[in-house]
Amino acid sequence: MAVRVLSIVIAALGAFHVASFGQVVIYEVGWAGTVASGYDEWVELHNASDVPVDLAGWVLVIGEREIPLSGTIPPWGFFLLERTDDTTISDVTADLIYKGAMPNGGTVLLLRDPEGEVVDSANLGMVGGWFAGDADRRASMERISSELPDAPIAWRTATEAKAVDAEGSPILGTPGEENTARGIAVPVVVSIPGPIFTGTVEISWETEGNVEALQTKIFVLPAGGTWTLVAEGLPPVGTYELDTTSYPNGAVLIALGAFDELGPRGGAVISGEIAN
Repeated sequence: MAVRVLSIVIAALGAFHVASFGQVVIYEVGWAGTVASGYDEWVELHNASDVPVDLAGWVLVIGEREIPLSGTIPPWGFFLLERTDDTTISDVTADLIYKGAMPNGGTVLLLRDPEGEVVDSANLGMVGGWFAGDADRRASMERISSELPDAPIAWRTATEAKAVDAEGSPILGTPGEENTARGIAVPVVVSIPGPIFTGTVEISWETEGNVEALQTKIFVLPAGGTWTLVAEGLPPVGTYELDTTSYPNGAVLIALGAFDELGPRGGAVISGEIAN
């Protein structure tokens, strides 16, 4: 099957949390806080649809803490959660105030709908840190696209300041507006036999547009495991032979991304089942 970065086709596997595309997703995570205070953390949700979404009954889970949501996200709009009070981002009004820290050592965020179903996640399958963001520069973790499932190829460290903190210092991030990372995304077309994988599986890809200074990385997430980098430094167009015999039988996600020196620029996540 062929998959494009802005037109993801992915089967929902019970073993994984995958986004319900076209609805609400976790779009930006300010886990590093701000220059004013490392405790001034924030989270942004995005309604990636053309209808408003009532958040009554929705829950955002940060680690082991559940945060009940309320309010409405307008079509294609954003919803900003600020920790403790509304001074975290002084020039953007919070939609909700919450309590609870996000450790620099990493944690998982889950978004549950009123039926209790996990419709999205952030940092799931990451061990010992975050997919993106920078504690030293207090930079946020931005999602490249609402259509990319949570994976190492979906998040990039913010590089532009679009707001200010409690003391007027710039915040590296885009709370309340479109992510900078979205504007530099490139299409990546991936072809792979499937959805049943046995033995050695050939993965083919092509990154479109300006591919200068881009390299390809491939990650694998077996059910119940963590994301593992299996190949890097690959060209923007190419093939790779993935040996599936080293992974347990069962559900698996394969993520392929185009990276520059600062992080991913696009990619695709493909679901399947290993049956050796």
